[in-house]
Formats: sequence, C-alpha cells, structure tokens
Amino acid sequence: MEPEEDFSTDVLEEFVKQYKKGKVQPYLKSQPVPKRQDGPVKVLVARNFEDEVMKTEKDVLVEFYAPWCGHCKSLEPVYKKLAKQLAKSNPDVVVAKMDATANDVHPSFKVDGFPTLYFVKADQKDNPIAFSGDRSLKSLKEFVSQESSSKGDKTAKDEL
Repeated sequence: MEPEEDFSTDVLEEFVKQYKKGKVQPYLKSQPVPKRQDGPVKVLVARNFEDEVMKTEKDVLVEFYAPWCGHCKSLEPVYKKLAKQLAKSNPDVVVAKMDATANDVHPSFKVDGFPTLYFVKADQKDNPIAFSGDRSLKSLKEFVSQESSSKGDKTAKDEL
C-alpha cells in the first residue's frame, strides 16, 4: 500500500477490497527503466527484469552488483569485454547487470553477496544457474559456452 497523507479506515478498507479482487499491483523497488542502452552490457531494473530476462527467447547472463562493491568494480572491465566478444560470437546470449541495492531482485534469484552472477537459459527460465568460478574472462567465457542453449559461432574455433 502506498503511503498516503489522508490515511483512514475507509482508505484501508478500499485497499483490502481491491487486494481481495486481485487488482492490487505489487510494489517493486525499482530504478527507472533506462531510455537508452549504451554500451555492451544491458542495464536491468526491477520493472524490466521480467521482460528482459524471463520472457526473452535468448540466454541471459546476469550480474547482480552493488555500486560501492570493490569486487564489482574489478569485474566491470572484464564483464564489458565479455559482452563485446559475445555480441560478435554468440548474439543469442545477452550480458546484463542490475544494481541489487536499488532494485528488488526477482524471487528466482538468491543474492547474498556481490557480485552474484547467474546464467538463465532461453528454454529453462525457472532454473537459473549460479556462477561460482573465478571472475576471469576465460572462466566466464567457458561458463557461458558450457551453459549456452545456442552455441554461437563455433566455426572460428573448429577451423583452428
């Protein structure tokens, strides 16, 4: 229930009626949905998470981060490089991030520390896979390659 200046029993009663009818929208702590997506890493917020991760037909690698986190800041250049490389080699994988301190986290994901990374397969949205390896470019690429529904452009590797 939104805080109101004129709170009364009538306001509360109306809220409960609307709730019982299923007409009350859940409150989400969310930053505004970005108007533009600049850069290789897609920015997620609570309000666009469902559409961009759970309803897309692509695989999604999601980083839940905190802006003040030193480990997150160290991961940022590696994560951007990964996103650029995957955009070329496997465009069916979206690399995304969400500030988990400013947005409510989707209930399918458990975030106990920062950064927390999950891979969400296009055909298994209800089963996100937590990344637990080291945060090197090589480890992240191997993880994505191993878990990806679409294996992307493998011809370059096959020809070598």
